[in-house]
Amino acid sequence: MTDMIEKVRTEDAVGKPLIHDITSIRKDGFKGVLFKRNHIIQSDDIDKLKDIGKEHIYVGELEDNQVHEEDAILEIAPKIVDDNIEWGLPSEGKITFKSKVRGLFKVNEEAAFKLNSIEDYTFASISNNTVVDVGDKLIGGRIVPLYTTRDVVEEAKKISEENNPIYRVLKFYKKRVGIIITGSEIYSGRIKDMFEPMIREKLKFYGGEIVDVIFVPDDIDKLLESMRELLSKDIELLILSGGMSVDPDDITPTAIRNISSDIIFKGVPIQPGNMLTVGVLKKTYIVGVPGASIHSSKTSLDLLLPKIFSNSPVNKDEFIKMSVGGLL
Repeated sequence: MTDMIEKVRTEDAVGKPLIHDITSIRKDGFKGVLFKRNHIIQSDDIDKLKDIGKEHIYVGELEDNQVHEEDAILEIAPKIVDDNIEWGLPSEGKITFKSKVRGLFKVNEEAAFKLNSIEDYTFASISNNTVVDVGDKLIGGRIVPLYTTRDVVEEAKKISEENNPIYRVLKFYKKRVGIIITGSEIYSGRIKDMFEPMIREKLKFYGGEIVDVIFVPDDIDKLLESMRELLSKDIELLILSGGMSVDPDDITPTAIRNISSDIIFKGVPIQPGNMLTVGVLKKTYIVGVPGASIHSSKTSLDLLLPKIFSNSPVNKDEFIKMSVGGLL
């Protein structure tokens, strides 16, 4: 196959269209597009091009079986993401995907590997299971040469269609939440509770509606009574703080076992927050939060809440896999 694209001296390119974006990097820190694809080169452009080191320019046109870098990316873009992700027009051969909602970013890692294994295509994303907000950048895509072949594009389309969507954002949904704070020292007023303001701030971000907050002493009967009271109020998440260590007065894990129809896990290979305990009763998650959540900016709780509020299944195996990277 003979290319119909040729390299010519910049002076000889006047009157001809650029076949790709020309990027400029200036001393003042600017980096961006100096001339867009299909710009007709003018005589006034010659010095500007030479100022950025462009002594030669590619001109010409692609053959029928060749696909320009921008077109190759645009053909794939709608096939790899869900409706909660948007993208703009390519710039400098690259396309950026952004989140349209607040939620949990998910990647089909096996499919992403297959897509990136195709000749010429590259898609770089943020980490799987990352909490994102509206407008956050999620993925950058481009092909590495100026153009590719139609066969390569069709291969990428096939993988994308078979695995659609490869990249998703699971939107956070509002949920009714009940909170119980245990500890005789807090219940009696001997010390000030620090859990409630922390958990209120976290739940606000995710869209949690706090139905009630109840304080109870280290008495399992009173704790079980309070749990049943909140569960009767049609809550979707019950959070318990205090009494989560191995001390004899720590009764919260026992109460969670007594109330839950199933215990998903008791303890996780994540620090801080090893003692995180999760049970379920019908459609309500019951969560025992370790004390580390009060003092540490990020704990196992911060890996759990996004899954609950995005309606993702919570299972033990996934949290065990988090042990790699689980030292937060």
